[in-house]
Order: sequence, then C-alpha cells, then structure tokens
Amino acid sequence: MSASLRQGINGFIQAQRADLRFAQQIAEYRYLPPVAAKYAEIALDGRLKEVLAKEGIAQLWSHQVDAIKAIRNGDHVVVMTPTASGKSLIYNIPVIESFLEDEAAKALYIFPLKGLEQDQVKNLNRLLSTLGLEPEKGPRERTPLQAAEVYDGDTTAFRRKKIRDRSTRAIFTNPDMLHLAINPFHALWAEFLKQLKYVVVDEIHAYRGVFGTNAAHVFRRLRRICRYYGSNPQFIACSATIANPKELAERLIGAPFRAITESGAPQGGKHFFFLNPPGSPYTEAARLLRHCLEAGLRAIVFTKARKITELIYSWAVARADDLAAKIRPYRAGFLPRERREIEQKLFRGELRGVISTSALELGVDIGGLDVCILVGYPGSIASTWQRIGRVGRHAQESLIFLIALRDALDQYFMRHPDAFFGKSHEAVVIDPNNPTVLKKHLPCAAAEISLRADDQIYEVQALQPLIDDLVAAGDLHPGKRGDIWFTARRRPQRTVGIRSIGDPFSIVLEGTGETIGDLDTSRVFREAFPGAIYLHQGQQYRVIKLDLERRRAYCKPAAVQYYTQALTEEETQILAEQDSRRIRDWLIHWGCLRMTRRVVGYDKRGLFDGTRLSRHALELPASVFETEGLWIGIDPETRAAIASRGYDLGGSLHAVEHAAISCLPLFVLCDKGDIGGYSYPLYPPLASPAIFIYDGYEGGLGFTRRALEVLEDWLRATARLIGRCPCEEGCPACVQDPQCGSGNKPLDKDGAIFLLDRWLGEQISSGPITRERRGS
Repeated sequence: MSASLRQGINGFIQAQRADLRFAQQIAEYRYLPPVAAKYAEIALDGRLKEVLAKEGIAQLWSHQVDAIKAIRNGDHVVVMTPTASGKSLIYNIPVIESFLEDEAAKALYIFPLKGLEQDQVKNLNRLLSTLGLEPEKGPRERTPLQAAEVYDGDTTAFRRKKIRDRSTRAIFTNPDMLHLAINPFHALWAEFLKQLKYVVVDEIHAYRGVFGTNAAHVFRRLRRICRYYGSNPQFIACSATIANPKELAERLIGAPFRAITESGAPQGGKHFFFLNPPGSPYTEAARLLRHCLEAGLRAIVFTKARKITELIYSWAVARADDLAAKIRPYRAGFLPRERREIEQKLFRGELRGVISTSALELGVDIGGLDVCILVGYPGSIASTWQRIGRVGRHAQESLIFLIALRDALDQYFMRHPDAFFGKSHEAVVIDPNNPTVLKKHLPCAAAEISLRADDQIYEVQALQPLIDDLVAAGDLHPGKRGDIWFTARRRPQRTVGIRSIGDPFSIVLEGTGETIGDLDTSRVFREAFPGAIYLHQGQQYRVIKLDLERRRAYCKPAAVQYYTQALTEEETQILAEQDSRRIRDWLIHWGCLRMTRRVVGYDKRGLFDGTRLSRHALELPASVFETEGLWIGIDPETRAAIASRGYDLGGSLHAVEHAAISCLPLFVLCDKGDIGGYSYPLYPPLASPAIFIYDGYEGGLGFTRRALEVLEDWLRATARLIGRCPCEEGCPACVQDPQCGSGNKPLDKDGAIFLLDRWLGEQISSGPITRERRGS
C-alpha cells in the first residue's frame, strides 16, 4: 500500500474523530491487520504460463493451486474464499487447458444475475485471444463471434442463433436462460452439450431459499440432458464466505463436491467504524460520502432500498454541486447500457463515488475503492463481507463504516460488536425435496427427456407419490408399461418461475393494463389487498381491486402521507412432528404444519412517525398452505411464574416470537419476511400456551430446520437482543415488528426476558445496558 493512501485514510480518520458529532456516534472501532499472501507451485502449460505472466501473474496463491489440482483430479470443486482472491483464475485455467488439449471442448459459465457475465467474458476472451484460440471469422461479419459469448436476455435473437450454430467454445449465461432457453431446446445445443467439459457456477451463495431450490432442479435437468448426449461435465462452484459451502454445492447440483476454503490471498488492513447516529442515518451517510470525496478517497455507499439510493445521491449533490460529475447512483431498474457506463467509469477512476443497492454486491469489478459506507446492516454477515470486499481489492488499506438503522439486527451489533467480528457466517439453506417445487420441475424434466423408472438423476421410486399426483392432475402421462412418463403440455417451462413459489400475481395499472411488477402468492394478501399502498420504484400506488381468478391486482398512482399495514388472523394445525431438540427441561418440536392465514383488515399509519390514523375491515378468502416449522409449549409452572411477576402471558410470547424471527437471519441466509410466526396464550390441541415459528413458503425451505440445529445460540442471541436494548417497553430495535399482523399488541418486553432466561437457565439477557426489571 502506498504511503500516501495510508496517510490519506489515517488523516481522514483523525479529522473525523476530532469532530464531536462524529465521535459521539461511534459504537465501536476495530482495526483488522493485513494478511500476507501464501503461494504454491503448480505445473502449467508453457503457453498459458507465458500469457499469465503478461497479465502480471507470476505465481498462484495456495488456494488456487489446491483447487486446480482437485479439478485436475476429476472432482467437482467448490471454492469459498474472500472477494478479490482470484477465484476466476481457478475456473479459467482448467477451462483454457481443456481448450488447448481438445479443440472441440466446451465450457458453460452460469452467474445468478444477468449482467454479471460481462467482466468475466471479457477477461476470458482476452486470455483466449492471446493464446490464438479465437474462432474463424465468417465473410463480411460486422460483429464476429468471439471464443466466449454472453447468451442472456439482452442477446439479440440473431446473435443467439449464430452462437448456437457456430458452437461457441464458452457460453456465459444465467439460470433463467438455462431454464427457459437452453434446457427446453437442448436439441439445438446438441454439439455443444456433447463436448461440454466444465460447468462453472459462480456466486453460489446467491442461490438461497426459493431461488436456490428452483435452481437446484434447473441444474439437475441440465445434468440429465448432458447424460443423454453422453457427456458428464465437471462442476466448479465459487462462493463468498458462508457456513456450509460443501453442503450447499451438493444440494444445488446433486453431486458430491470437494471444498477448498483456506485462502492464500493477501488482504490489506481494514479500519472498521460502527456508527449509531441519534438522527437520520441517511443524512449521516451523505455527509460521510462528501467528506470522503473531499479528502481524495474513493467511496461506495450501499443502501437497502432504491429510493434511499436516489435520496442520498440527491442530498450529497445538493450540498456540494461540484460532486455531481464525480458520483452516480446505481440500482436495479437502470438500463444495461447505463449500468455498464457507470461500472466502466468507476473502473477507470472517472467517478470518485457511487451509491448502490445490492446490485453492485456481486461479481462486477469496479476497480480500487478506498471506503465502504453501509447504510444499515445488509441482513447477513456473508452479504456484509461481500459488500466490504468492494474496497481494498488490491490489498491496500480500506475504511468501512456501518451506520445503524433503528432495526433489531443493526442495534444488536451496535451493542454486541464482538458478535459481528467473532461470528461464523450464516448457512445458505435450500430444499430440493420441497414437493411444491418438485411438482413444477418434474414435468419440465419429462418434457426435455422422458422420465424413466431408472432415471439416474431423479430417484423416481422415492418420487412415485408426487408422480402419481401429477398424472392425476394431467401434468404427466404414463407410458403403456408404467415405467416411463411424458409431459402433458408443450413447453411447461414457460409457466414455471424459478425465483418464486407458485404462480405470481401481476400488479397492473388500472386503465392502461400496464404491468408494473408482480408478487408471490404468499405475499399478495398482505401487500396488495384492496386499499393497500403499494410501492414500486419509489412511486406510491393504491390497490383498487384484487382479481383472484386472473391473478391480478389493479392499482392507480397515489400521493399520500401514510402507509398501510395488514391485520391478520392465523390458525395453526400440527400435522406431524418429525424431530425435536431438548434444552434443559424444555422440548422444542419441529415438523409439518398447516397454516391458515386471513387478512381481516388494515391500518393506515403516518408515513413519518408510524402513528395509526385509521383502521379498516376487509373480507378476503383465507390462504392455506402446508410448511415446516417449530413450536414450544409453556408448562403450568412457567405460566404461573409469569403471572406471579405481573407479566402479560400473551405479550411475553408475542415479544419472544418477534425477536426470535429478527435473530434467525444471524444463522440462516434469509430475510425476516421469509419466516412467519404466531403465538397462542392457549393452544387447545396442546392444552397450553405455545409459540410457533415457520417457513413462510409452501412445503418449507429448511429455514426452521436450520434453526433447530443452532437452537441454543439462536435463543441466546434473542435474549441479548431484547435484554440489552435501552428502551423501556419495546421498540423496533428489539420486540416490535413493523409488519406485525396484530399491530404489535400485546407485547411485554420484561416477560420475554424472563421467559428466555428461564429456558436457557442463566441470565443471558443482562448486560451493561439492561434496566432493572419488574418483580426481580
């Protein structure tokens, strides 16, 4: 690292610390020292070695060598190392070696989002061109094909046909295109698939929940098709730091993997500030961004919403007109050419700063930035480190600010910084055995290649009940002998969305019929009921009508000073207990649940202070779905102890439910919205009070299954979250949930603290900020 940059960052830190306003916001400061590189030796083709040397790569880091050796050994490999640790070389070197050895060899690169392929395809083509591995150019071709080509939704139909017909060496695509345009039309790709040697699946930590569960079947269908054409490609997967890279890769692809997780890449020193501003975190972010740029530092600001991205940009520019040409906002919704322009200007240093949503979290190389400003905890440790990895990419020192929102997890880390720096990363959870998802993909698989009793990818015998259901529904047709099944519909893939479960509802503008968005079935009654205010790209819309038959929510533009919050009633039925876990004298159960949820009304609440302005009744049909979840009953002794101390039983259970859901993303890569909960002062089937926490998707996706595995750590984190919050009676930073279907009533923070301490058998929740409790 240059002395000038060190002086710049250190000088900037000293200047900020001297500012009383800034100093009073500091909840924690840490310095993570630099890490030296570890190198290893490996034999490379002389031509490739020479090309790499021209790129400035004279040695490989130890994890790169370990991974390449495992790939040469024939293993499916998953590599989990930090950002900027040279993962692309790990997959490019074996691919290039296969091209040098076999002129017919092919490779397929898959990225989770459209647009992430651009940098990678450019880098690979540069290496292939230097090695003379370019395709022959046809006569009078204005835009000749390169050895590696992007094949996604932005590729023109004409160029797509050229790519297929010319059997391009390497294809860069995404799982959506694989699902809709490659797997269903595999006959057009026959020559490519016959020679397919490697499939690269990058950023696998992005394949979580619904998306990952669907993608797992898209990859299984690809493997079936490859077997049909006689190929058996190796899979090379790469991930950011997560708790379970091997398990995730194996669940995603359906094959055994070898994991490489010890990084040999160097890392620069990192200065960390946790800031807890008394005022707006957004104005503080804009202020810090201006000061960084004025100090000559290059910065990126990450926000949690598109609207906030635009607001911080406008505030920063309004206070300093000269910054307008130096910074840009960046978010989903921009045209591809706009995004690429911003990326290239950042890479070339023409821009000094950018304000982005998660859109810049993955994949794109935007050059050497110095400062990362996180406006709100990103929701997971893995995502946080991904965003932090955008700065200090060339092993130079970097500066990170985490500015807390009034959110439960943000405030948890402000009070427990050791939990952030010492915490293991979350697990990514998917469930390829989810019956709802399987019923969507089995007809797709049968449409591509008939489904047989001896299928080597799908265990047909185990899936027979689901296949019988599909036959009864007319989605599959059995052969005469009963050991083969065909699709009943042409191109069933078109009706299957891989980023949601179930058929989505369209959000449609009344009058014009223009579709402005869509919503999962699981969310539509809570977010698009008649009268709801629906937000899309910062614009307010009022929902006028919900058409259940046509699966449409009609709306019109609105400009109001309130938001709407659904009021719900739920019924929980335990269908089967499948597992349990004991903590001291308490038994927590896990199994299959049937949830019946009904939206019975909604509140209008003030946009700025959340005050309830009015309440409105609704009559909507109930949504019923089966899922996975866990539950715990409250014994008579505990019930009596709660009552004797003057705590509200229902409020205590309700507060624990909210806080536990808020803390689950500490251990599982999920959002709070992926999890549901309900608490009963008396649950008749158990003849006791009970708390239920469940996966918010049909069939379940494994979130609460993971919660059972980390039960004690999860409950301890929940106790700390509540007990160390300085509020008096509960707030959004501990037990309140802005999406609560009963309007956060009743809630009893003290009773929740008592209940958690009793379960855990120790006073976990007490600490330097805790207040004196009633009845103790």
